[in-house]
Amino acid sequence: MQTGTAISSASNQDMVETPEGNTPAQDQDFWSKEKDAFDKRTRLFLRQGNAIVRRFKDESRGETAGERDAIGISQPFKLNLFWTNITTLQCMLFGSTPKIDVSREHQDPDDDVARVAATMYQRLLEVDVSSSGANLATTLKACLQDRLLPGLGTARVKYGYKSEEDLSLDTTTLEDQESETVTSEWCTTDYVHWQDFAWGWGRTWSEVPWVGFRSYLTKDEATTRFGEDKAKELEYKSQLPTGDAKEADVSDPDQKSNVQKAEVWEFWNRPDRKVYWWSKGASGVLDSKDDPLGLDGFFPCPMPMMANLTTTLTIPRADFVMAQDLYNEIDMLQTRISIITRAVKVVGVYNKNAGDSVGRMLKEGNENNLIPVDNWAMFADGGGLKGNIEWFPTEEVVTTLQTLQSIRDNTIELLYQVTGMSDILRGGDTDQYTSDGTNQLKAKFGSIRVQALQDQFAQFASDLDGLKAEVVSKHFNAESIVMQSSAQFLPQADMDKIPSALELMKSPDVKWRVQIRPESIAMMDYAQLKSERTEYLTATATFLQSATSVVQEVPGSLPVLLEMMKWGLAGFKGANYLEGTLDKAIVMASKPQPEEPDPEQQKLQQAQQMEQMKHQFEMEKI
Repeated sequence: MQTGTAISSASNQDMVETPEGNTPAQDQDFWSKEKDAFDKRTRLFLRQGNAIVRRFKDESRGETAGERDAIGISQPFKLNLFWTNITTLQCMLFGSTPKIDVSREHQDPDDDVARVAATMYQRLLEVDVSSSGANLATTLKACLQDRLLPGLGTARVKYGYKSEEDLSLDTTTLEDQESETVTSEWCTTDYVHWQDFAWGWGRTWSEVPWVGFRSYLTKDEATTRFGEDKAKELEYKSQLPTGDAKEADVSDPDQKSNVQKAEVWEFWNRPDRKVYWWSKGASGVLDSKDDPLGLDGFFPCPMPMMANLTTTLTIPRADFVMAQDLYNEIDMLQTRISIITRAVKVVGVYNKNAGDSVGRMLKEGNENNLIPVDNWAMFADGGGLKGNIEWFPTEEVVTTLQTLQSIRDNTIELLYQVTGMSDILRGGDTDQYTSDGTNQLKAKFGSIRVQALQDQFAQFASDLDGLKAEVVSKHFNAESIVMQSSAQFLPQADMDKIPSALELMKSPDVKWRVQIRPESIAMMDYAQLKSERTEYLTATATFLQSATSVVQEVPGSLPVLLEMMKWGLAGFKGANYLEGTLDKAIVMASKPQPEEPDPEQQKLQQAQQMEQMKHQFEMEKI
């Protein structure tokens, strides 16, 4: 049995070209320079990304000076609003696995072949062959967290198959021939850690000439993949949490891996449409192959989710960096509040010459208890209790504490304004005493500030499944498509369209629109879907009532009316399943129906039949 793997793609436009006919050593030198240039461009992004992740996990107690310089000063007491904001956004953008919606490009109601093909595509994309921990939901959730923390989230699409070799006899040459039969196929979406992704120089993503993916191989894995000679050239070492030994200043040596692995980069170069496997220190590139799948695009990943991009250079900038001054200011204020809070207590000094009475009063004083005072006259001449004790000025401290708390609250409100959390909180401020329309407006307004982020995540998920659909279209055989889409369970009215749908799916000109929408915090999408379907059913009931009278007055108009109903149905999500049944009803309605006889003629015929029966009875009686 043999196993093969390849990977799918997307992008356009060339920028940097490698010379034709390069030797492995020349390719090694080229990619070494490209990798060094990438490391220099993204050095600050890598340091800040690691520090932000540690800040999210509140690991500041053991951070080093380098990390403090990257994200701000460390405080002994923190109000981790950063963790709260990120967690809220995650829950809002990813409540559950997004549903996949495959539809016809133009929603043509008579294009039944495309409708069946879209249904089969949707079922295929909903099949998740990965194990738990590597499925689509886990991949998308990890990509979203990388986008919200360091500012870069990405994934790639892979195609794999298993095959068996068959021996057959050629009757012409009388020689045995080997043929390969594919026994199973799959297409997976794999998460790529933000530190294991590299890309070439470009001002915008369309100008990026290459992308790279890092993987770690043991010596046995490297020998199996590249051969024994090339595996000996690789450097095997323990992995650090950052994935780069150069970042030891932000890595915990105690967290390193005990397994020695070699660092191997897989570069997809768009100008020459080739893939190179490179490792630092090797005498030449480990391997190179032409475009593995030959898809319309080339990169095996959609455009990554990158934060705060500009047209100057394609380098992401984490959202935390834009608001780090406010986060640090809140931490500083909270630290002062914590210190002053510990100072707010009943404490003071007293005159030692006044005797032990004052001290006993503070230490032994209980309810309804009097402390005797020796030499009362001298105690009274000294001003009594007020003249012999001085309390700590708590009023001034409390005033300062209240001022700091007010400044902190104002700073938090300013932080919410900068990060957009204020709109989310305002949108969620609904109650049962407010009208539904007002609550819907509040909920809708609460998503305006984060709508761009929501759209970015939805577009990324759509593009990722779009690549998976492209792999299915160009590399899955018909048997795999039918089996994995459960096409045998489609409505009986659509069975005759499956062969044409398979032909369309395998066609190089097919274009699909794949839409994936994440859940909304206010569940507005679900409410809108319910409202649309209810409105459609109401309109259908009204239409059928009117159509009944039309059919009675205009015989033969039923097929036209059903076509109108089908036209309205084609624009609704989930209508693919019903259209085949409606087509069958239209065909039945189009068949000519026998004409009903005239009632007067029926009466005359019945009278004639009765007369004949009476005459026959009289004859039998005679």
